[in-house]
Amino acid sequence: MKKIYKFLLLTIVASSLVFYSCETTELDMLSSPNALSPDKADANLLLNSVQLDYWRALETFNNRSAELSRIDYMFGRNYFNAFGPGTLNGPWSRLYSNMIPDIANIESLNSTDNDLSFHIGISKIMEAHVMMLMVDFLGDIVWSERNNPNEFPSPKVDNGQVVYTAAIALLDEAKVLLNGANRGTATDLYYNGSTAKWIKLANTLKMRADLTVGNYQAVADATNVIESTADDFEFKFGTNVQAPDNRHPRYNSDYRSDGANNYQSNWLMNLMSGDKTEWEDLWGSGWVQGDPLPVSDPRRRYYFYRQTWNTPGNISLLQHSAAGTVVYPDAFGADNTDGETLQCSLQEVPTHFEFTSDEDIWCSVKLGYWGRIHGNDEGTPPDNFLRTAAGVYPAGGSFDNQFDIPFFVKGSGLSKIPHGAVGLGNGGGGAGIEPFMLASYVKFMKAEAYLHLGNPAAAATNLEEGMRLSIAKVMSFGSKDSKTDIDLVPSAIEIEQYVTTVIDEFNATSLSTAVDGLGFPVTKDKMDILGEQYFIAMFGGAADGFNFIRRTGYPRTLSRSVESNPGLFPRSLLYPSNENVSNKNILQKSDLSIKVFWDSGVINPAN
Repeated sequence: MKKIYKFLLLTIVASSLVFYSCETTELDMLSSPNALSPDKADANLLLNSVQLDYWRALETFNNRSAELSRIDYMFGRNYFNAFGPGTLNGPWSRLYSNMIPDIANIESLNSTDNDLSFHIGISKIMEAHVMMLMVDFLGDIVWSERNNPNEFPSPKVDNGQVVYTAAIALLDEAKVLLNGANRGTATDLYYNGSTAKWIKLANTLKMRADLTVGNYQAVADATNVIESTADDFEFKFGTNVQAPDNRHPRYNSDYRSDGANNYQSNWLMNLMSGDKTEWEDLWGSGWVQGDPLPVSDPRRRYYFYRQTWNTPGNISLLQHSAAGTVVYPDAFGADNTDGETLQCSLQEVPTHFEFTSDEDIWCSVKLGYWGRIHGNDEGTPPDNFLRTAAGVYPAGGSFDNQFDIPFFVKGSGLSKIPHGAVGLGNGGGGAGIEPFMLASYVKFMKAEAYLHLGNPAAAATNLEEGMRLSIAKVMSFGSKDSKTDIDLVPSAIEIEQYVTTVIDEFNATSLSTAVDGLGFPVTKDKMDILGEQYFIAMFGGAADGFNFIRRTGYPRTLSRSVESNPGLFPRSLLYPSNENVSNKNILQKSDLSIKVFWDSGVINPAN
């Protein structure tokens, strides 16, 4: 972990808070092409580097946690292999080789005549956040012997609790520095120079730490934290295709000439699309186009873009009409198979899924939601123009204009099924966000704390506030897609119906319910419902989902892995291979069972 002073030539596009970098040919300015001597360092460029390294580190934590939490699809039947020693190479390097030495260099440039309190303050907040996440994912990490290669060429790890304490101290230092600080000429990629918002973030991260270690009263009492979407902490992307390509990574993967390249989580799509039985009840019930549909999450059309109306092996409904006469919907079910594009539609249900809620979603999801179940590692069939793609939130993709029950004119063969494939430039053009800490998250964290404190009424209030904040934020993204069908945008009545349904269920159920012989809850309890809603809101920025599972053992409704024995669910991940190979004092773990300091070992039955 050498002290590296990097020269970065960055052009900041102020309108979208994005960037690009290129090499400089002025090599005579450098001590070497890769390292800038301290006397040539520029505090603004160093701060830019810290902010970008922070974003990249958080992106990795978001993605890996989302996979473990079923918020995203996880590839790999065995946890140990899926989360190997290379998983956190990026964040480790960004913290120790980039952020920490860059921040030290900024501090060395600070003086009475060159006040860098703003630079140092916001850098320490980002550093503290990455430190705590590193502990959450790895356990004991390097701290006291960091950034001193002459004295400690192979630095030893410190206890995770010590590192957490150090991170909280950094947050306190940052708040003092930011109080009255002048931004000067610094570029702030996140809060546009608002010290008040950065201080709220620092308080929020302290609240997050209190929740993690079980200091619930402090969470409930926390003030001056992020509780308005105006203070949401996120990275914004643009719509440039080249020089630079600053579009959202998920947009880049899914809106291509060769179709979508990611799979969405079957568990999350199924949860958000409502109860399957209610959809089946429409078949032959007298329903016609325009009648109310089953209650489903108003965010689903923003999260997921369906390229087709029917997924092989699962229920879809198709309304027929002839000579002006409406005929009730026909149901397409398990007999509608396609082995070429969805091989599992021809296969029997795995034994461990039989008679469970996963039986309906292990291969496919209703209504044309085309993804994969947790752990599926099959090869890629020709389904790029069939699988569900990233939507307008948070990826800046397309709003889902697909009818839930399309219609067909009998006799003429004329299909009235309005669906379309993904394509370059569609939807919002990639102008999405990478969420880090949102106001809705804060409400869910407070709701969890109130449940632990035995105050379900306060928990319900915060749960509802979190849901409404999330829904409002997500729906605001509809304007990014000029082709959003206003008739399919959830109405105020539909939103109210959904929120009321969830809160009524939360209030009616108990604090604890039993599980059946397979580990599924007989009835959802309050923490199951809270966990589900928290995970839905975390879509796109799910770094804390992994913590929630280990901290609470919930939600117990998570889908099981397609592999009946996927191995130990991680209590912590392996040390990064890059550091393990070069540092004799980093002893690699033999498995994923080692608990971090705050982990009581509670088990989620889904794992």
